[in-house]
Amino acid sequence: MIGVERALGQPRLDSPILLYWLDDVGDECGDGASGCFYPGTRVVFAQEQSITHEIVHAVLDSTATSYFVEEGMAEVYSGADVYYRPDPDRDRPADALQMSRSEYRAGRLDYTAAAHFMRFVYAAKGEAAMKGLAETIAGGGSRSAIEKELENVFEDDIEDIEQTYFHEARTYYPGFAASTIAEVTTGELWDGVKVELDCDDDTTRGPLRPEDGGVYHVRWVDVTRAGTAEVTLDAEVGGWAYLFDPVSDRGSVTNWAMPEPEVDQQAVHLVAGETETVELRPGIYLIVLGADDDRTELELRLRMEQTPGPLGEQG
Repeated sequence: MIGVERALGQPRLDSPILLYWLDDVGDECGDGASGCFYPGTRVVFAQEQSITHEIVHAVLDSTATSYFVEEGMAEVYSGADVYYRPDPDRDRPADALQMSRSEYRAGRLDYTAAAHFMRFVYAAKGEAAMKGLAETIAGGGSRSAIEKELENVFEDDIEDIEQTYFHEARTYYPGFAASTIAEVTTGELWDGVKVELDCDDDTTRGPLRPEDGGVYHVRWVDVTRAGTAEVTLDAEVGGWAYLFDPVSDRGSVTNWAMPEPEVDQQAVHLVAGETETVELRPGIYLIVLGADDDRTELELRLRMEQTPGPLGEQG
């Protein structure tokens, strides 16, 4: 919470934000919602995946109506990755900035499009741009005022900002949470990576799913070549692991700190004592090591077949 306030330059000392971290927010936020904040209340209701998103709204505590920018900022600071291919014939940020309250309430806002545009703004102009926009939104600025702030940040008009966005934005932006996750190498995995899950350790998170309980730890590995791998999990009963691609073929992505292995239909799932043989391609994989109990030790090993060298020699 304090980190979001600092990042957006909106510290509030007059009253604290009250957060209700719940497994189900249907009664407070409506069916299908994962979190909500009502301006002026300083009260947030959220499931784990939506906590930081809703905290952004609470920090801004605004009646401004540029939903595209505010929801995009909330998605960016939630920590999740974003994968999106903007279409100049359909995805016009200038039009989205003018979305009305009735259109927003009717579900017309594309959260992925909003997150992608605001992640582009952050990549291009940094945290200072976020603070300037946050100041405008927190002050209840109109849609035109927020558009003007964007033009000031880029020193360009909104139409040219759009063109820069269409030509220069990356398709995939790792989320802010990615920088908090430690890397392991394939060499370290060959020898075995050990993790001790302990609720008193800041790197232990949980639960992965509210209905399941338990705790987990996340690492990532860069697989530099394709090949067959043997993956083994040594753990006490109740231990489990996932190995998966955080960006699926369908373009779905996840928050590295609160991962959803389901984004990858080829995700590898192991329970204690299991070994599985899998085909890996080059790229980034997330490793989630977890357990049904609050304290346990696990070790994951990943051993890839050696690649044949010249004249059949092993490289």
